[in-house]
Amino acid sequence: LLATTWMLAPLRTPQNPTAKQAPRKNMITPQHAETDPAKVHQSAIVIDTHADTPQRFVDENWNFTDPLNGGMLNYDSAKKGNLDAQFFSIWVDPDQYPGNRAAFRTLELIDGTLEQVRKHPDKLQLCVSADDILAAHRQGKFAVLMGIEGGHSIENSLALLRDYYRLGVRYMTLTWSNTNDWADSS
Repeated sequence: LLATTWMLAPLRTPQNPTAKQAPRKNMITPQHAETDPAKVHQSAIVIDTHADTPQRFVDENWNFTDPLNGGMLNYDSAKKGNLDAQFFSIWVDPDQYPGNRAAFRTLELIDGTLEQVRKHPDKLQLCVSADDILAAHRQGKFAVLMGIEGGHSIENSLALLRDYYRLGVRYMTLTWSNTNDWADSS
């Protein structure tokens, strides 16, 4: 989690208009900020917020630690690119899984993602908070997070939304490219 704070001007108050604020500890000022993008990238905890990889876990019985074999992301490519955390997209094709089949597919994809963590506890850690990501980083593990792409996956059920949360999902887009009963898609 890369956070940069810039001190642009000392704090002045109406009571003391000439007072200077003492610099805060660990403050990054413009003259001390790293400007080399490669160094910034290597020093940061890098988080990607979207990968469609769970479909491969389920449909191809593929493991995240296996060679790519035509995929876009695996454990080795993530490590090579200094990617520390990934939100795996739980995406259900609304045409392929209409009506009450969207939740079934959503649960399959969540299970497929959780199975990767279970199979590779030495390399992967399920994370549901920023603190979890930091802990995984300290342990040298890849942080696995989940987000649902499309509100149709809850099938109009807040109970399903709560269940997905309990399983580790931490965001859901209101729509995908389809309209549901409570949100329109462009």
